[in-house]
Amino acid sequence: MSDILKKLIEEHTANLDKYNKMGSYYDGQHDILKNYHYEENRANQKIIVNYVHKFIEEELSYIFGNPLTYISKSGNETTVNDIDYQLSHWKATHNQKLTRILEIFGTAYELYYINTNSEFSSRILNPTNAIVLTNTDDVPQMFVHFYKHKYEDSNYYDVYYSDRIEIYKDDVLIDTKKHLFNCVPVSVCTIGDEQTIYSKIKSLNDSLNSIMSDQLNTISDFRSAYLIVTGSELDEETALAMKTKGLINLKSKEGKVEWLMKEINTSYIETMLTNIKDSIYSVCNHIDSQEKLQSNTSGVALRTRLVFLEQRSKTIFDAVSDTILDRIRFLFHYLAIKNKAYDYKDIKVSYSPCIPQDIQLIAQTINQLGDKISLETALAQLPFISNPANEIAKIKKEQSELQEINLDKAGLTDE
Repeated sequence: MSDILKKLIEEHTANLDKYNKMGSYYDGQHDILKNYHYEENRANQKIIVNYVHKFIEEELSYIFGNPLTYISKSGNETTVNDIDYQLSHWKATHNQKLTRILEIFGTAYELYYINTNSEFSSRILNPTNAIVLTNTDDVPQMFVHFYKHKYEDSNYYDVYYSDRIEIYKDDVLIDTKKHLFNCVPVSVCTIGDEQTIYSKIKSLNDSLNSIMSDQLNTISDFRSAYLIVTGSELDEETALAMKTKGLINLKSKEGKVEWLMKEINTSYIETMLTNIKDSIYSVCNHIDSQEKLQSNTSGVALRTRLVFLEQRSKTIFDAVSDTILDRIRFLFHYLAIKNKAYDYKDIKVSYSPCIPQDIQLIAQTINQLGDKISLETALAQLPFISNPANEIAKIKKEQSELQEINLDKAGLTDE
């Protein structure tokens, strides 16, 4: 084992706790479960409002609510159709899973390989089970994937180089294999730890959990309110009868009965909770869907309210699109072996945010632009069209079939 590989494994081990914590917050395992102050003989319930999970899933729905669009800059329909065909065996949620890992950890890895059916495939990994070494140009030089086999206690890891894969079991090299790619077959998708929802709102979410748990337990402790009897005696038997019948018979005229209860300043608590929630939404560029909408609910008005979320989603998608282009680059290398030569630089990937859109306005704009833009670019603006090149082929086919119809046989000629 080389010194570089040892240092890479040590770095992965040193960062493991941090990344495990980031993953646990998405899963709802917040610090309050372990750190909440326990008081004996008092209510100790814990509330978790998981904004980390909520915001990540909102952004995924926003970005991938509509299918991605592949466009050939040169207008090569075969290129786009081959991409669709070669990736048709991939799960429909692959890009969502990649983006979810990216948003949870700030980094996601897409490892490429050829499966047992000789199909181009990918495995999504994260910083808890993988680490990469890159050069000054951010090009991967070494990639390590850590894993275990079911029902085994041994630790395995595969080390990927530009020409081979080394397989280790408990730090002992047990096998070496070749791969068909001419570089380390991995794409690094990253936005950085500081841009994750976790890093932005962890302390705020912890504070919200703590305050809400405290208030729930305060209300629960009202069950322990005390009955005060002044100027008379109330023995245990009478107290039990009072609980059953719901009345008290005091022997003294000066007797007085009242409850001793804790006062809660609800206004202060409400203000504190509102301020924390507003801060959580603000730092993440999200909007509260429970907020009352104005009368104008057009697509343009809604999009104006979502402008900051759109900016964040664009940043996330830019990172994902870089990986998608890497994916296409590796796919085209695989196809080149099958004598299909394509240029990955010819492909553009775009997405349509999943928000109400004014289709009529888009259509009018396309119509006004006329021949100033290509038909493929125009169709790509419509959210319900995922493959503009294929759509153009369908249009041409339909037009050709209509032109070939024999009007005499159809009985539509003038008599």
